[in-house]
This record gives sequence, C-alpha cells and structure tokens, in this order.
Amino acid sequence: MTTKFQSDILIQKLDGTVYDLGAEGIRVVTFNPPSPAYAHTYAQTSDYGASLTGTQVTQTTIPITFDVFAHDNFDYELQRLKVLKIFSSVEPFYVISLRTPFMRWKVVADAFTYPRLGNYWKAKNVAISLVCYEGFAESIATTLQKAKVNGVDYDASLGVPFDDYQYEFTTASFKVYNPSVIPLLADERPVTITFKGSAPNGLTITNKTTNQAFTYKKALTDNDSFKLVGLVPIVNGIQRLGNDYSSRSFLDFTQGYNDMEITGASGFTISFETRFYY
Repeated sequence: MTTKFQSDILIQKLDGTVYDLGAEGIRVVTFNPPSPAYAHTYAQTSDYGASLTGTQVTQTTIPITFDVFAHDNFDYELQRLKVLKIFSSVEPFYVISLRTPFMRWKVVADAFTYPRLGNYWKAKNVAISLVCYEGFAESIATTLQKAKVNGVDYDASLGVPFDDYQYEFTTASFKVYNPSVIPLLADERPVTITFKGSAPNGLTITNKTTNQAFTYKKALTDNDSFKLVGLVPIVNGIQRLGNDYSSRSFLDFTQGYNDMEITGASGFTISFETRFYY
C-alpha cells in the first residue's frame, strides 16, 4: 500500500494522464520556479558604456526535489520505476503547482539520479531539473474554455479585470485584454480569431493599438466559417493563402488592452482564443 502525502504538485502528460505526486507516495520538498531566463546582447558604443541591442527569453530550469517512500525493498524498486515513468521525457509534459492551479509549465526533465538510503526503503532528496524550454508558464485553459484540476474548473482569467473578461463579441468596436507578461505575436504565440457572419465585400480586422490590420478580400456568408490562426487565414477548413485572398498581413496583441475594430461585416460573432503566459 502506497504511503500518501498532501497533494501539491501534479504531472500532466500530453495524453491527459495526471499523476498526483503526493498520492503516488512522493513527498515534494521544494518546487520554486525562478524568473524567466533573459539573454541580453550588448554593443560597445563608447569608451565608458555599452548599448543594449536585444533581449531574448531562453529556456528556464525549474528545480524540483522530493523524497520517495516505500514499504520494503521490492516496493522501493517499484516506486523507482514509477518515478522514471512519471518523469519520462520521451515527450514533454506539464507540471502544475496546486498553489497556482490555473497555470502550468511545459517541461522536459534532465537526467537524474535516484539515491538509495541504507535501509533501502527510502529515496531521499531526489533532485530533478525540469527545463521549461518555452520560457514561461501558461494558463491551463484558453479564453474560450475551462480546464479541470482536481475536480475544480479554472479559466484563463489570471490577471484579467473581472469586467473586461470577454473574448467573444458581436459589435464593430471592442477591447481585447492580454494580461500576459509578453505580447501575443502571430508568428510565435498566435491568437485564433474565429469569425461567423456576413461580409459581402470582404472583411477587415484592425488592431488600433498595434496599428495592424488584416483584410480577407473574398465574400463571406453566414454559412462560412472563417479563422485567422496567426499568419494563416482558413475558410471552411481550407487554408486561403496568397494575394488573391488576403492582404497577407497579421495581427499581434500587445500587453494590456487592444482596441479592435471590424469593418465590412454585419450580423456577426467574432471570438479570440488564446492562452496567457506568465
């Protein structure tokens, strides 16, 4: 029978399988994600100083340490195999701290050792470096969905003012709020924009805050489904690339409020689906 501890860290595989480390007999000692890892580049511009020429976010390493308990030597080996399975990095997985159950880190694990104590029944201070190669945590849910953690529904509302938490609209002018610590760029973390309505002479979506506009040149009817996924316009499931179809532009979303405007359309619904990053 596995010794159980308080639930505090969950490991979620890409197929949806969730491991509660406490319930698996793994007592987490430390899990303290650091800040994003910033890489700065400089250019020497004078004898007494340099200029900052660029900043990028690289992979972040999150250390986790834990103890593993077993009832006898055979159980110890079974627990060791379980730990290897949970932290297998053949593919990435998510780590969720129940201190902030509405966000998760996408990680892979570096190689680690599994130290054995003299009584053979306990592995103490197993230390693993979890590499978050995307650099940031993300909300577990999107703006149009909820996600369930330990039986509780969560949405993507972390940091969003209550009155402004809306990502589906039927009016020509509205605001889209991005509480992330980074902008949502079309070629890196694209927002999926879905339009349903009538646009007999084409559709233009403008982000006045970033001074960007996207135009789809062909007519859209109420029976059509239009999506703009980052750089790619999709109509009824078919990619519509090229100058004949669109302005070949894109839309980014800056931190904070983005003032949006829809022209050329009537009787429509438009939605914005994304995760937020922290």
